Amino acid sequence: MTGVPMTNNSTATGLVQTWVPVTDLQGRTHLEAHWIDTTAPATPVTHAA
Repeated sequence: MTGVPMTNNSTATGLVQTWVPVTDLQGRTHLEAHWIDTTAPATPVTHAA
């Protein structure tokens, strides 16, 4: 895995499909698809210091 998520854009629906690498408890890595609604306002992310 390259560590760079792959994307699939669907401009007609406002969705972007992103493939992210996930490692399970046995140490196996696979890709999972996540759909992101690009029409929704962004949610700010707060990180603990």
